[in-house]
Amino acid sequence: MTDFPPLPVLGKLTPAERELIEAARRGDVVTPDAPVRAEVLRELLLGRRGPLDPLGVRVEGARIAGTLNLDLVEAEVGLALTGCVVVNPVSVRRARLPWLDLSGSRIAGFDGDGVRLEHDLHLTGVRATGSGEYGAICLRDARIGGRADLGDAEVTSEDGPAVYLDGLSGAALRCAGLRAAGDGGLGAVRLLNAQVTGQVSFDDAVLTNWDGPALHADGLVAAGDVRLTSAKITGAGEDGALRLIGARIGGEANLTDAVLTNETGPALEADRLHAGDLRLDGATAVAAAEDAAISLLGARIEGQFNAGAAVVVNRRGRGLSADGMHVLDSFHADGLKARASGEYGALCLLSAHITGNLYLDGAELANDTGAALSGDRLDVGGNFSADELTADGSGEPGTVRLLGARIGGRLDLGGARLTNDASPALYADGLHVGGNLALPGAKVTGAGEEGAVRLHGAVVTGQLQADGAELANASGPALVADTSRVGNYLDFTGLKATASTTWAAVSVSGVRADGHVSFDEAVLTNDEGPALQADRCHVAESLSLKGIRATGAGEEATLRLLDAHVTGQLLLLDAELRQSDGGTVLSLEGAVVEGAVFLAAATVCAKPVRGPHPGTIDLDGFRFGALGAATWQEWLHLIRWHTADYRPGPYQRLAAAERASGHDGSARHVLIAQQRDLQRWAPEGIGGWPARRFHWLWGALAGYGYRARRTAAALLLAVIAAGGLGLWAGQVTEGGHHAAERVADFTATTGTRCTTVELIGVGLDRGLPLSPGVRGRCDLNTGLDAGQVFTVAIWAVQAAIWALATLALVGYTGLVRKTG
Repeated sequence: MTDFPPLPVLGKLTPAERELIEAARRGDVVTPDAPVRAEVLRELLLGRRGPLDPLGVRVEGARIAGTLNLDLVEAEVGLALTGCVVVNPVSVRRARLPWLDLSGSRIAGFDGDGVRLEHDLHLTGVRATGSGEYGAICLRDARIGGRADLGDAEVTSEDGPAVYLDGLSGAALRCAGLRAAGDGGLGAVRLLNAQVTGQVSFDDAVLTNWDGPALHADGLVAAGDVRLTSAKITGAGEDGALRLIGARIGGEANLTDAVLTNETGPALEADRLHAGDLRLDGATAVAAAEDAAISLLGARIEGQFNAGAAVVVNRRGRGLSADGMHVLDSFHADGLKARASGEYGALCLLSAHITGNLYLDGAELANDTGAALSGDRLDVGGNFSADELTADGSGEPGTVRLLGARIGGRLDLGGARLTNDASPALYADGLHVGGNLALPGAKVTGAGEEGAVRLHGAVVTGQLQADGAELANASGPALVADTSRVGNYLDFTGLKATASTTWAAVSVSGVRADGHVSFDEAVLTNDEGPALQADRCHVAESLSLKGIRATGAGEEATLRLLDAHVTGQLLLLDAELRQSDGGTVLSLEGAVVEGAVFLAAATVCAKPVRGPHPGTIDLDGFRFGALGAATWQEWLHLIRWHTADYRPGPYQRLAAAERASGHDGSARHVLIAQQRDLQRWAPEGIGGWPARRFHWLWGALAGYGYRARRTAAALLLAVIAAGGLGLWAGQVTEGGHHAAERVADFTATTGTRCTTVELIGVGLDRGLPLSPGVRGRCDLNTGLDAGQVFTVAIWAVQAAIWALATLALVGYTGLVRKTG
């Protein structure tokens, strides 16, 4: 057996050191009244002073002289130096201890690189100063079987991190109340790729870095919560004040009431963060970053995201940026106040996916050079509630952008206040809403030709409600919702829209509404163009414009319903339509209303009009089921005296409606008026002068084929005229002969008179198509001048009789109607 020399130990111990050794053997806490050399502590832990009690070496309130070097030490007991003063740095690199406690001590630095502790590490209330790239306290790659506790510690480094915890592995990390100040790009507190099976807590911590992140925790993995409630985190530079990029948190990441500040970069960088819940309630983030004050790009939140009453300010870029974020529950940002700069917005949710609901009620979003809310391609599975939202934007992107967004439930913007000085305040082309889209009482002010509110091509499965909303645009349309689809009810009751554009104040052209559409009591004003444009819109039920006040200008009609289709009724009662340039106030060209039209004549014809065609209404191609307010006489008056040009269609539609109601006499009256107006306003449609004369004569004698009795009466008069001419001819003599006399006596010197019946028969024989057969006994004497005159006169009567007989036949059979 080989004998080894004894291990070297200190030769002479001070009374305080002997007291320490004895207490360690008994398991007592010792409070020496004199300094203790650090080498004695090392010898004790190495077992060079004999066996020690399992309670370990416990020193309280002592001054530790020299350098405490425990590198590579493998001890059976733990070490506690509570409330002590350690003059030189402590080093426990790759040491193995059951536990280590330096609570309340003042140390010149702590290097625990690779240390292994079976249980807890207590650095609670430590006052530590240090320097260098690994920090005043370093636990890089440390393995802590229990909790690492730096609660209420104060750690300062002048040229590097204050606390270096990269690669740390432990059951929990407590840094509540920690005061840490570092300098440089490595961060004041570093937690890169640390792994904690329990909770990480920085509640009430104050972390400061003058030239980099205050808390750098990229890649952190925590199975429990990560808490930073009421923490104050101040960093600098483009890496952000707080970094959690790629971190994975099994519980909630809680920054409630935290204050994050960075005057030269982002406040929070948490791209690709994966957490159970993320709470920013009441948090304040102040930054000056080109990217975002808070960046959550591609983050995945398994539960809820909460930022209620949070305050986010960025003078150079986005506010809260969550593009591509995935929230499996709901997104709560009620009362959020975010002010930012740049194109993309104070709140950015581009392509974000929220499985539950999105809440922005009472939020205040502002951007002086771009959008307030960017939500293009946003996907919300539930409801999007933004009642009383205040959003101020500027520039081309729009204030609230929801282009191509999909909302599974309702979208509520009731009472919202949206403004933009150069583009739409609400820009939502291609928006898809599974429930209702509600803007009741909203006040929206935009600018430019895109419109204050844009819903072009939007699909709303439920109701589109803008009752009582106020929309304004001094340089373009107030609302553009062309080609949109509304599944149930489109409600613009009491809408106030003011615009200045050649397009329309409110444009709903091509809209398809599967239910009722209401513009009742709406007030629409445009000083350059139409007030309402609803060309080619399709309404499955009724279209109601009762009490609407619409003022337009320019060449187009104030109210345009070109080629619109209304399955139910069209209601325009008590409406006031004005055209400041004296043009058309209502255009129904090509429109179809299958039900009744409730349009009081006074709506278009407020005052008696003298002179042709002031052009206040366009009815060309308009078809309707029935008249529900105006009489047919009033409607005919509108057609005749208030359309810009003669068109046959309106007359034909009115006549068809009257005929369908069983009023054939009214229908004939309308059609006769049509022919008269054709003669008056569009004679070129008849033909040349002969055709126009015949047309006039046809109307006078036959009522244009619609009054067969008049034709019959004229025919009777012509027959009487023929007989009268024959009778008259028998009374006229010349050279002893009569203009009409017996045929057998033509060679006689003095003609033989015909009887009265024979003379009348001569006129009828020559004038009628069918001869009564008296000309063999009595006829006109064409050898006399008078006889020739009567012959020519009867020819004229004969022609008239032929024509009148033809007209009577045509009028009776109804086979031919004059068109125009």
